[in-house]
Amino acid sequence: MLVRHLSYFVALAREQHFARAANACAISQPTLSAAIARLESDLSTPLVRRGRRFEGLTPEGERLLEWARGVVADYERLCGDLQGMRGRV
Repeated sequence: MLVRHLSYFVALAREQHFARAANACAISQPTLSAAIARLESDLSTPLVRRGRRFEGLTPEGERLLEWARGVVADYERLCGDLQGMRGRV
């Protein structure tokens, strides 16, 4: 599981549309779909309800979303902190 995949998942939950989420992440829709499928495989559970389009998150997806938002925010803070430290050296 990669932080990048979690950020794609958070974007999908926010946008509620695969193509818009991919655009927000500056990636292709197939890349986004593959990342979500990888998360589902890694966790051995469906995270997204799909029909002809995005239909929402499963209960497991909702739980992952809570956790993923924190992980992504922590990662972004860490990157900012490290960048600031490099600037002071």
